[in-house]
Amino acid sequence: MLEKLVEAGEFPTVSEAVRYSVRALLERHGNRVLREADQISFKV
Repeated sequence: MLEKLVEAGEFPTVSEAVRYSVRALLERHGNRVLREADQISFKV
């Protein structure tokens, strides 16, 4: 799928597509994890 995105011109390289995907994943899920970690630290 990443190669198809590069072929379609969505990203210049597969590496750039992976970087973008990891950033998006961290933004989406990282904030939730940090919030949950903060809530847990208050319970202890």
